[in-house]
Amino acid sequence: MSLMILAFLVDQIQQLCSPLFQAALKKVGKKKYLWSGIIALFKGFEIDSFKTILEAITYGIKNKPPDILYR
Repeated sequence: MSLMILAFLVDQIQQLCSPLFQAALKKVGKKKYLWSGIIALFKGFEIDSFKTILEAITYGIKNKPPDILYR
């Protein structure tokens, strides 16, 4: 239970304080699409940080390749 509360708290802080998170959310439009993109990148690539995932969603992989370690 406390892990879910911690995850919720981190999510809320990201939404309020992270310009990159806000830009990614604005790009996709809805939170459910943002989280679908996060899950897809997380499952498809070996990612070194959450920032890399948000950059990939915000800027796209073709325009600005993030630091992704391929499996």
